[in-house]
Amino acid sequence: MSLTSAFTQAILPILGVAAVGYLLGWRSDLNVGAVNTVGLYVLVPTLAFHSIATTQLGGGEVAKLGIGVVAYALIMMAIAYAVGRFAGESGPLLGALMLASAFPNSGFVGIPLSTFAFGELGRTTAVLYLTIQNLVVYTLGVYIASRGSDRGAREAAIEVFRLPLLYAVGLGVVIRALDVVPPVDGALMQTVGLVGDAAVPVMLLVLGLQLADTNVSAVSRSIAPTVLKLGAAPVVGIGLAMALGFADPTVARVFVLECATPAAVIPLALTIEYADDAASVDGITAPEYLSTAIFTTTVAGVLVLTGLLAAMQAGFLL
Repeated sequence: MSLTSAFTQAILPILGVAAVGYLLGWRSDLNVGAVNTVGLYVLVPTLAFHSIATTQLGGGEVAKLGIGVVAYALIMMAIAYAVGRFAGESGPLLGALMLASAFPNSGFVGIPLSTFAFGELGRTTAVLYLTIQNLVVYTLGVYIASRGSDRGAREAAIEVFRLPLLYAVGLGVVIRALDVVPPVDGALMQTVGLVGDAAVPVMLLVLGLQLADTNVSAVSRSIAPTVLKLGAAPVVGIGLAMALGFADPTVARVFVLECATPAAVIPLALTIEYADDAASVDGITAPEYLSTAIFTTTVAGVLVLTGLLAAMQAGFLL
């Protein structure tokens, strides 16, 4: 696959739908929170359930994927911490740098991108990646976001158990284990699949709406997270994929692609919720730092993801 094909077949559809969301956010007062809630509590869990219930992905590959997601987050946090300390970052901005570097946008960007690039297996792998990452985000991520604040990290971490995504995946795993999956061509699973399919365009609309609402006020400080997220992250992802030895090359490629996606939005929400809003460094707060990192990595990530996808599809990587 050439760079042009990679861009037009996988990247351009994402940019097109996200651009619609951006224009909606720019020209109207549409509440992104309401749209995000529909996606988070209805569409994404439905997509996850349908993907798990119907996938042919084996248990060994899922275990390797879980190990890879956790290892990636820990490695990127360690690298970001070292780079941040060397660059003189401290306090809330050091935590924001770690969050921006360690957690890719495996949902809003990763799932649509993997679906367009690798089809049904790509989507299933991306959904699993997102689910495992959420467990890390709402535990270790919450701890980093709430350090130095009055909010209890342990209490905040139980948020993961309030999200229906975890239970949707669990239900999918159980009915597969018991071999009681309803017929794929039956009315029930067709309805579930139809609702789940809506998650992809809605997530892209939410991404555009969020970008339109981003306060880009720390561009000069976003170089470190941008380089780490779009430079170091793909290298770490490739190294882990090779070390884990995925049996299916598509799973390995989706794993790398997910690792290379821009900085995630959920850590920003956690930082706004649990960090000390008054704490700032050089007049920049942690939420402002993260917002800028999300914006810059999303914009610059178009080129990186296009090149990475073209290289993988051409067989140069994995």
